[in-house]
Amino acid sequence: MNQVMCECGFAARATQEDQVVTDVLAHVRADHPDLAGDVTPDVVRGWIEVVPD
Repeated sequence: MNQVMCECGFAARATQEDQVVTDVLAHVRADHPDLAGDVTPDVVRGWIEVVPD
């Protein structure tokens, strides 16, 4: 399972890395718009942790 945890408590989890990236980018746009210009798909991929299901 791929996972990204945000400092605000939001968690994105999915088996597909691309889904986590999509979910995190949507979260950043909605809840952290001041960071939206700096958070790219490659940045999000660097945040992904692989965790047990």
